[in-house]
Amino acid sequence: MIPLDLHSEKFARTGNMAGEGFRRLLGRPALGLLQTVIREALQNSVDAAPRGNWVDILLRFRTIEGYELAQLRDLFFRALPPIEADAASADEESANLREILKEDRVSLLEIADFNTLGLAGPTRADVAAGDERLDFVNFLRNIGAARDTHHGGGTYGYGKTSLYALSRASTIIADTQTTCNGIPVRRIMGCHLGDAFDADTDGARGRFTGRHWWGRNDADGGVEPLEGLEAVELSQTLGLPSRNESRTGTTIAIVAPHVERGEDLRAELVESILWNFWPRMCGFTPEERKINVRLEFEGEQVEIPAPEDYPPLDLYAAALRNVRGKGKGEVTTIRGGKPVADLGSLSIVRGLRAPRNYMALREGSPMREQAHSIALMRPIELVVRYLPGEAFIDPQFEWAGVFICSEEDEIEKAFAETEPPAHDDWIPDMLPKGRAKTYVNVALRELKLTAATYVQPKAALGTNEDRGPSIAKTAAKLGRLLSRSSGKGPGRTISASGGGSKKKITISAPRFAGLEYREGQRVARFEAELTNDGSQPDLVLYASPQLVLDGSFTSVDDLPGDIRINLVDLFLNDQIAGSRGIRIGNIQGMVSCRVTMPDDAAVGIRFGFEGEGL
Repeated sequence: MIPLDLHSEKFARTGNMAGEGFRRLLGRPALGLLQTVIREALQNSVDAAPRGNWVDILLRFRTIEGYELAQLRDLFFRALPPIEADAASADEESANLREILKEDRVSLLEIADFNTLGLAGPTRADVAAGDERLDFVNFLRNIGAARDTHHGGGTYGYGKTSLYALSRASTIIADTQTTCNGIPVRRIMGCHLGDAFDADTDGARGRFTGRHWWGRNDADGGVEPLEGLEAVELSQTLGLPSRNESRTGTTIAIVAPHVERGEDLRAELVESILWNFWPRMCGFTPEERKINVRLEFEGEQVEIPAPEDYPPLDLYAAALRNVRGKGKGEVTTIRGGKPVADLGSLSIVRGLRAPRNYMALREGSPMREQAHSIALMRPIELVVRYLPGEAFIDPQFEWAGVFICSEEDEIEKAFAETEPPAHDDWIPDMLPKGRAKTYVNVALRELKLTAATYVQPKAALGTNEDRGPSIAKTAAKLGRLLSRSSGKGPGRTISASGGGSKKKITISAPRFAGLEYREGQRVARFEAELTNDGSQPDLVLYASPQLVLDGSFTSVDDLPGDIRINLVDLFLNDQIAGSRGIRIGNIQGMVSCRVTMPDDAAVGIRFGFEGEGL
């Protein structure tokens, strides 16, 4: 086989973007580089699937040496970008490529999709394509082409810079089985993203952008991908994933990725797949929307657990099932007022903090943490980011939510346009003032408020400074607990004689301190502070459990026959209450009690004082 030709892009008279400027387009992703790459590549695969097609993805990390490495050097990278002796114009990225190819072993991270359209369409960016797809030129030639997939993952092109950034040589290989003008075609091409440089060509000094391609020289001063049987032969020689006309799609091979070989890398790959794409991998995901991901690590098949069996994703999956209308949990519609619009759907699920899978034990893994976030998505159901909220005080419990913005075109487009190149956030400030910006601002405001108050919602009673969202809105939510509600309102103390905080015997408003299970039933724990000057030692402290309905407490005596809440115990420091309560004497300190909770309801507690014998 004839080695591939190298084409180095010159600056046009009207200007081009230098390679280093292209690399900076990615910005500063909130995620790590490897996770950004996995997100970008798999998101592109989803967008490349015909509507109604499931997507099969192979993620493979391998190290080549010997014959395969020799073929990579001799056939693919025989010609290399020039390196100038002048340090001011030297291309560091090109120097890295040369050094890497001298090594005895070179790693490749390959991301291959099947059952997609591949990099279809013409191979030249200056060709008018009509209705033909432009996937090839948008991925390998152009910079930042607008998305052409309805409700797709995002703007196609910018995030691809992460693929180069992950390579120590800023080099990738693209192998695709696709179509052009309706005719099947196999293509393979290499790309390198270096720095702008000066070089002598044809006896004249010229300026180059730092972008390079490996393929076959055309007759017009450029290079085309290797095609047909030659492309198939080269792909097989390099050991790239096998494909034919019935296995359309694309393989992206990242040369010498910036990763450390070992078990942590294997775990991080599994985590990156699940953490970002679990909504499309659940067992209840419709077949036409499913992503089937396989992982191969140095020749070994690695099992990727089902999200429903991989805490804390089990809670997120349950919330997603609710939003899809397939679950039994509550779903809340987030609404905007001006203009009036349904912005999306939210569901939150809580549960016991289940033991983590060994894959989640990698240091720094978000899977290890106590879940307390809302997964933000657009209708394509790819996680944009996790919006953190307040965690349960008791680490044995956790909660997880899912928000999916509306499918209404105007609203979905508003959210899509707030995403940066890495598609890892919603930033309303990216939009001009108007309806679209308002939609996203209102949704994020409501979601942040919900995340912050889910565990400890504020009471609707009390002073203006204390006043938070109405308990009428929060009490009916599934299993929600009060945090600062008392018979006298949040933030106030209860006096033995009914007076204000100047009295010497007072108890603070109860606060929610945790949730536990006792004999198969949920039990809420509350705490308060007792101040006691000993002036009324015969006073008895009592606690009265309450159900919270419609913004107020409901007495135990007023509950329907099928609802029961009971006081489990009451303590003043280490002293336990009797049947009537606790005689306070001259004791002060921590008051704690536990209250049983019915399903789908919130409970609170009232503390009070009685004279002994009353």
